[in-house]
Amino acid sequence: MICMPIDDARMLCWLRSQLRVLSAWREELVCRNETDLEAVTRLEQHHQWLHAELERLDPATRLHG
Repeated sequence: MICMPIDDARMLCWLRSQLRVLSAWREELVCRNETDLEAVTRLEQHHQWLHAELERLDPATRLHG
């Protein structure tokens, strides 16, 4: 197992980019007519979890949303 410091600035930047990807994916799914609501719910839960983790790891995230 590879261990990297989670507070590394590059890692936090990567996690923020993942949050942006989840946001874009969520927006796309909501706009589709054939979207599975269960998939949207799971994606939203993951987005909320990742956002909360980023706030925990980097309190400055709260300021930038």
